[in-house]
Amino acid sequence: MPDDCFCEEIRPGAIAQPANTWSSLSFVLVGLSVLVSAPRRRFANFNTTRSNLTLKNRAATQLYAGSLFIIGLGSAFYHASLSFVGQFFDVLGMYLLITFVLLLNFSRLNKLPRPGFAGWFIILNAVLAYFLIVFPELRRYIFAGLVIAALSWEFLACSKKPAAQNYYLRLAVASFGLGFLIWILDITKILCEPTSWLQGHALWHLLGALAAGLLFLHYKRA
Repeated sequence: MPDDCFCEEIRPGAIAQPANTWSSLSFVLVGLSVLVSAPRRRFANFNTTRSNLTLKNRAATQLYAGSLFIIGLGSAFYHASLSFVGQFFDVLGMYLLITFVLLLNFSRLNKLPRPGFAGWFIILNAVLAYFLIVFPELRRYIFAGLVIAALSWEFLACSKKPAAQNYYLRLAVASFGLGFLIWILDITKILCEPTSWLQGHALWHLLGALAAGLLFLHYKRA
């Protein structure tokens, strides 16, 4: 049940968890800032198999922003309704973003095998969506594995670069790590005030959105 997962009290009405709902929209705000910064020049071939895809590509930037929109709106809908449909779109947005990062890393280090970036992005997320429906209890473990793989790969790629070039990456990881720690304290009810507007899960949303924005700045410089 939802009250076994989050500290915030479930309230009657259209928005079951206000703090967790409104804080989710921080991802939408970050997505809008990413979208505004999208380059005007559109690369001719987004479905590339070569290692030339970056967030200087307009289509790639738009896809990154779109993933943030889905996370924010899906999470807001989930915490407002506490429904399985809401949970599906909440987690699907997280999958879209992390598979984007994983494929982006691979495309920068190697050639992507066919069907290329767009093809693999669709295939991976179709499989993840299937698991999200059939085995929803695995969602957190799958997401954690994808995050570890994506960030480990990126740190490996950046290991030979000056520390100054990894500034935004380190900040992103620190923000995500702090948010995850707060998420644990919230879900285990170690720090919990159900009626307060200051909720650990809401802080997790804010820090996660900040991490996504910092990660975008890192890749934009790559």
